[in-house]
Amino acid sequence: MEMTGMKIVMVICMLPALPIMFGACWFLADAKNGTLFGVALWQGAKEEPAVQEIKRRYKKELKSCALHSLLLLALTLLPEHESLLITGTTVWTFFVIIYLLIPFQRANSRMKKRKREVLASRKEQESCREQEEILIDVTAAGAEKMKHSRKAVYLGCLVAFLAPAAEVFLYRFRYRPWLPELWVSECTLLSVALASCLFLLYVRLFEKQRTRVYTYSSQVNLQVAEIRRYHMGRLCASMAWATGAFNWGILCSFHVPAKWFLWLIGALSLLFGAVSAALLLRCWKQIERNSGKYLEQELPAEEDDDKYWIWGMIYYNKNDSSTFVEPRAGLGLTANMAKPGIKYTTVFVLAFLAVVVLGVCGWSIVEEFTPVSLAYEDGTLTANHWKKVYQLERSEIKEVTLLKEEPDIRRKSGTGMATVKKGDFYSDTYRRDFKVCINPKEPPFLMIESAEGKWYLLGGSDGEETMDILDDMQH
Repeated sequence: MEMTGMKIVMVICMLPALPIMFGACWFLADAKNGTLFGVALWQGAKEEPAVQEIKRRYKKELKSCALHSLLLLALTLLPEHESLLITGTTVWTFFVIIYLLIPFQRANSRMKKRKREVLASRKEQESCREQEEILIDVTAAGAEKMKHSRKAVYLGCLVAFLAPAAEVFLYRFRYRPWLPELWVSECTLLSVALASCLFLLYVRLFEKQRTRVYTYSSQVNLQVAEIRRYHMGRLCASMAWATGAFNWGILCSFHVPAKWFLWLIGALSLLFGAVSAALLLRCWKQIERNSGKYLEQELPAEEDDDKYWIWGMIYYNKNDSSTFVEPRAGLGLTANMAKPGIKYTTVFVLAFLAVVVLGVCGWSIVEEFTPVSLAYEDGTLTANHWKKVYQLERSEIKEVTLLKEEPDIRRKSGTGMATVKKGDFYSDTYRRDFKVCINPKEPPFLMIESAEGKWYLLGGSDGEETMDILDDMQH
């Protein structure tokens, strides 16, 4: 029953990655500011049957990748071990993000091939004339950029930071035995609050971008740039407020009964993901619709710089002094990977992320599959789980009671798996805190009161061995 609940929670937390990625990739099939699949369009490209076939094939491959990902998720839910379940669903999430981008890379290759064919068939004089026309009227590139108000983003960040401040007072006046330690809840809430500040950083980076030249008309270029700034600013403000609300939701989940904690966190994560996806999609559609009113009336004047875009997504241009540029796929900004600072930072972040993810997954596997042991030698009781967890001298033990089954305990901090429970727990049955190191599947257990008034719940991987240890301690 516990594993079934764990699987449901993992599905609720991880599954949103699939529809979010699928929705984002689906809308990449639409032309964006004179580009499609990361390739600058040529005159009449949108109406070409070959281009329409590339779009149709892209959507078909994207649907297949989504179906494969869904089937793979079902396979990750088969193991009956929590550590393997956590590892499988975590790896699946990163796999989906990469796997669903493969159709885009293939479409990018097909578009480049089709473009080469079209350009090769044109007359040489037409190609030369078009390349010269691209250089006219670039005055909009140096135009002054109007900065939108950042007040809404600041307020959203403030709301997010109020949650950890409120927890300091709530923890003191509304303490419950099952609550995690204050430093655990504070680290969690502060991490989410700091994440809201990324939207403020993004707004500042977006404002520093030079006005992009879309057409031969400076007025149109300025108008489109202002539309993008306005809607991106609103998106960042909305996301900052949504993150703040999410942080308050986490705060509330800390104070509900422990049995509802994981369910509430899962529901909040699902809701936050859905709201984020809806806000992003709304911003995307508004920018495309409002910009299209201006761009459709003008001839595109974009330099053919496909060679600087790897797979249509990664920008690499040593001749460009810009650190960030607008992407050809999706919204926002993308970094110029030719910059040494960006390159090394990206490598470091990816390496750090890989170490953290693999470390957490490896740690959970070691935790679950390493047996718990209990030993009593020379008047010293030691509980081990791949290292010494607790050690008590016989003189420190005030009372020992044998429990034939596990009492009702709730984790406050530590490990709580089907084969090992270790750390600080609270028991509703006995109304007290316990230091725990047991294998729940191997009763009986020793409930020990120390001379200092601390309570321990200890056990090993062999019930008979635990009985023998109790006999030795009583003689």
